[in-house]
Amino acid sequence: MRKIVSILDKVIEWLVLALVACMVLGNFWQIFTRFVLNDAASWTEEFLRYSLIWLTMLGVPYAYSRNQHIAIEFIAQTFSAAGKRVNQIFIEVLVLFISVVVLVAGGIMVTMNASGQVSPALGMPMVFYYAGVPVCGALMIVYTLPRLVDEIRGGKKNAGVEAN
Repeated sequence: MRKIVSILDKVIEWLVLALVACMVLGNFWQIFTRFVLNDAASWTEEFLRYSLIWLTMLGVPYAYSRNQHIAIEFIAQTFSAAGKRVNQIFIEVLVLFISVVVLVAGGIMVTMNASGQVSPALGMPMVFYYAGVPVCGALMIVYTLPRLVDEIRGGKKNAGVEAN
């Protein structure tokens, strides 16, 4: 499973990098057409909005896999070693629950609801945009399961990079 997570990390890393590069180019094009050509491109705002959605939906699981997500640790630091372990298991179960129920199940419902709709500027099916939510949920499940198993087995460190 760790090999799958490692490969998935690399794929997401490259997708995020490509997405950021495309967003920079799209933003540059918007500025260029607006201020140099005096005729703003009609598609760039929508492209940037939906790119940001996908960037977020890919970036959240990636950050989570590398322990670079936002965490409030000052309360957990007061726990004993056993308390920290129970807290971590609780957090992993909670993340798994939210990933399954809200992101995957809810995301599939929203995606199916968008069936037949087309984005106004790009003319792309809205299903493509909403699909980022269940994809994020599926990735979160893939990343959370090994972490949860490790914690239950004895609190071994996961394959991700430790937060500083």
